[in-house]
Amino acid sequence: MTAHNPITQTSTQSETTHPFILRPPTREDAALVVDVMNACQTALGDAPDMSVEELLKDWVGADLDDQALLIFGPDGEVVGFADLMNRRYQQINVYAYALPGPHWAAVFARLMAWGEAWASSHKHLGEGVDKVEVHFFRRANDEAACRALEEAGYSNVRTHYVMVAELAEAPPLPIWPDGISVRSYTPGIDDDDLFLGGEESFQDMWNRPSSTKERWLLPTQAENFDPTLWFLPYDTTTGDVCGVCLCSVVAGVGEVDTLGIRRAWRRQGLGLALLHHAYGELWQRGVRQVSLSVDAESPTGAPRLYERAGFRVVKQFARYMKRV
Repeated sequence: MTAHNPITQTSTQSETTHPFILRPPTREDAALVVDVMNACQTALGDAPDMSVEELLKDWVGADLDDQALLIFGPDGEVVGFADLMNRRYQQINVYAYALPGPHWAAVFARLMAWGEAWASSHKHLGEGVDKVEVHFFRRANDEAACRALEEAGYSNVRTHYVMVAELAEAPPLPIWPDGISVRSYTPGIDDDDLFLGGEESFQDMWNRPSSTKERWLLPTQAENFDPTLWFLPYDTTTGDVCGVCLCSVVAGVGEVDTLGIRRAWRRQGLGLALLHHAYGELWQRGVRQVSLSVDAESPTGAPRLYERAGFRVVKQFARYMKRV
């Protein structure tokens, strides 16, 4: 395991005067982190569904030394974890987990402080960044965390859904709009088309800073990356890529990681055709459940599309934001 310099911090919370040990996680810590994440899910009444495979997928390309934190309690157990997604130093999404128990409040406060400190100390690296938006995502029924965020000056600005579709039988064949076909992504050849099709598809997404081709390509570095599950619809006349449908299989569950249609090709049934195409490919691999996450107030009406494709909402998350 990579050596780190641990930091001893004494909580300022009244519940405890025990010191915590803070250090960045390593990839060898993945199982410990997953245990904390699943314990947090169980405490909120959810079935634990995080796996080491999925966590390592999320960590592809991540600088854990700089962008993640583990907190150990007085008995040496892991009591907290957080990592973040940096969107061009304009928006920092923090994913924080504090183990239920006597140290919860102190640990969650420390994770909030870490995320804000990271945003403040790195914003000079962004172009023209004055105030950084720090975002936390919490289960809507996580009353303690939601209250702690509001007391710390965060506002509930958005709702996100996790949706699931069950593939109980062979899915219907896709019905493609006239003049549209689809191909799987070929690494090194389709990189520019992937970036164009994906980035333009998401230009209407609420409060989303622009991304880079390098970030779009990060998932291709994953150990189990399967390019045949990345679908690029294209205009058969012009060759223009019309959008993206990027899928994966993690622990036997299909995931629609990204689905977007460029403006000129919307409202023609292409999104539904892509989902049915993805279902077919996943079905052939033995996948019987597919999940995704979506902005509940998507300006393109994405939740309605997913409902037509057989998805149902299984979890709701509140998105909290604060400018620092």
